[in-house]
Amino acid sequence: MKSVKNENNTQDHSFEEALDLTGFGKYNVGMLISCCFLILAMYLDIFGFSVVLPAMACDMALSTSQQGLLSAIPLIGVILSSYPWGLCADTKGRRKTLLVAMPVGLILSLASTMAPNFESLAVLKFLSVSFSTSANAAGFVLLAESVPSRQRSRLMFLLASATMVTQLTISCFALPVFSLTFGYAIPWLGVVYRPWRLLLQIICLPSAIGIVTVIFLKESPKFLLSRTRNEEALEVFKSIFKSNTGFKKDSYTVTHVYLEEPPVDHSETSALKQMWNQTAPLFKPPLLKNSVILYYLLLTAYMTSTGYTMWVPTIANAYFSGGEDFHGYSFCDVASQSIRTRSNGTESAECTGSIDPKALYATMVYSGAAAICLILLSFLVGLGKKTLTLLVFTISSVCGVLLLFIRIPMLSIALFFVFLYVTLILGNVNTYLVELNPTHLRGMTTCLSVIVARGSGFFSVQIIASLQKDYCTPMLAGYVALVISGLLVAFLLPSDTKSKAEKSQIERKESDP
Repeated sequence: MKSVKNENNTQDHSFEEALDLTGFGKYNVGMLISCCFLILAMYLDIFGFSVVLPAMACDMALSTSQQGLLSAIPLIGVILSSYPWGLCADTKGRRKTLLVAMPVGLILSLASTMAPNFESLAVLKFLSVSFSTSANAAGFVLLAESVPSRQRSRLMFLLASATMVTQLTISCFALPVFSLTFGYAIPWLGVVYRPWRLLLQIICLPSAIGIVTVIFLKESPKFLLSRTRNEEALEVFKSIFKSNTGFKKDSYTVTHVYLEEPPVDHSETSALKQMWNQTAPLFKPPLLKNSVILYYLLLTAYMTSTGYTMWVPTIANAYFSGGEDFHGYSFCDVASQSIRTRSNGTESAECTGSIDPKALYATMVYSGAAAICLILLSFLVGLGKKTLTLLVFTISSVCGVLLLFIRIPMLSIALFFVFLYVTLILGNVNTYLVELNPTHLRGMTTCLSVIVARGSGFFSVQIIASLQKDYCTPMLAGYVALVISGLLVAFLLPSDTKSKAEKSQIERKESDP
């Protein structure tokens, strides 16, 4: 929409126009880097146990059920905390939410690394993840609302790539750390300080870096406008302009900015009423259809990927430790054997907690290749979000079907990794959620996406832990069918041109009295 003259005979600019006029440069790149650190910190907090679990299980004499519960505890924290953080991001601000929650999450995460027993470790990890989850509720929306529309999809893809380098980051640090052999007793804590504890402390660094960098960022100008804090929003636009272009703030020609959305009542209400007001519109026409489609796609992708990602180091360790012994075995033969071996090993006196370096290299390849794929996809955004989403689901479905029949070890591992890359849809889904929903609901939409993704992932971890040893093949076939169902539902996504038209139609309907 073009700028228009207001009653003072000065030009009013729409939000998108004002944001485009700030240019693209240092501020946007800096915000991307900052948000990447925050998102990476969140995922390291959630999945940090996946690599250290064999060593941790031996050191703390954990049973198989306790290991499964420790893998699931972070997901429970995500599920229970995402909702309030989404509400906080929508009502208090994206940046403020990050500055309040992330430091607390960092402190609790560091405390969990020195937990003396299973119970304290589980509690501290639950609490740390409950705070670090704020990164997803606020980080994606903050970036999307601070970047010009032409670059938005690409940067959302690049931010989503931070979710895929979790295992790579952990493994890069794990290789040198696990080559160390030390054990320092700390009597007053009742723990023996071993390499796995050091590794968990090292992977807290991205959180500390992200917290420092977000201090230098500005609040989302779109959030400020939605709260009728117009002068503050205009000042943010000027700051972004100065940072991106190097020109003085006075050179920014915009003086009045308006939102192409209806005003929202921000009067004080109870917390429950606020939660209802932020959630109910997402599941009523005209938002209902797209909400159901997008959340189902997340469910199919993350129920498949999250459940198995927790077991990637264990399964890779089994493949590389077994060598030629697994030639001619199917994926499920090896996966089932890995569970039996780990279960027996942690209960025996010979448990060493060692991880074959080849398994860490394989995990790094899995994570690094996923990040590279996301970066490559960011340069294909011109094909359209729907086309890319269908492409990801199709490739994952084909690999899943082949995985059921292939009996070549290295090919099985490769197919397994690509099958889990169905989560590459995250960048597209988050872009859809931001573009198709009003400003005052965007924090809630992204937090609900986390609840759906991690909630399904929680149940998936439990299902795989219970069934993989004895019923791997039918269970894997079920996950393949789930991904194929996601492919079919993805055909219902609106095209890129249609999604813009739907957004305009939604805004017009909300504006009607």
